Amino acid sequence: MNSSQRVLTIMALSAAAALAGCFGGGGDDSPAPVVAADPLDAVPASATETVSGSLDYLQALVDKPSETREPLDVSAVVLPTSDTDEPRVLP
Repeated sequence: MNSSQRVLTIMALSAAAALAGCFGGGGDDSPAPVVAADPLDAVPASATETVSGSLDYLQALVDKPSETREPLDVSAVVLPTSDTDEPRVLP
């Protein structure tokens, strides 16, 4: 091995050692902040099981309008019906 090969080998090993030290992380022991999920991001199971659950979900949508929320795909949602439930007055 001649001198230029040794220099290149030493430079390559030095660069590898320097890069290995850059990606070690550490030093930040604080946990990542917890972001609460928007409860209206998805249709809950209760909205597809009972008429009362459907009405509660729809009321929640009306109570919390948002111009920044992504559109909700409800094409696969089948709302329940009932022939025995009493009518419910909505506010």
